[in-house]
Amino acid sequence: MGFRLWLIGLVLALATVAECSSSFLGSKQDFPMPYTPGSLDSIEMLMDSEINRRQLAAARYISYGALRKNSIPCNRRGHSYYNCSKQKRANPYRRGCSVITHCKRFTN
Repeated sequence: MGFRLWLIGLVLALATVAECSSSFLGSKQDFPMPYTPGSLDSIEMLMDSEINRRQLAAARYISYGALRKNSIPCNRRGHSYYNCSKQKRANPYRRGCSVITHCKRFTN
């Protein structure tokens, strides 16, 4: 009786291992790209860093110029980053002269 139980357990274990390995290699959900054993290029494209880099580069709010190191978006003083090429200042000084602003033109 002990031998039969051991044999049934062994057959169940082998069937479980065979089912797991066949479902792992044959599943299209695990590997969206065509997978060939030994192909590191296809696995490398699935890495987390590659996915994050592609999402960041495809977004509308950041450009490749912003990703360059040591670059200044607009080196003109007083100009906004968004209208750097235009001639107008982003926030021109339009306040009047008063004592509190220490304006040089205040004559009182």
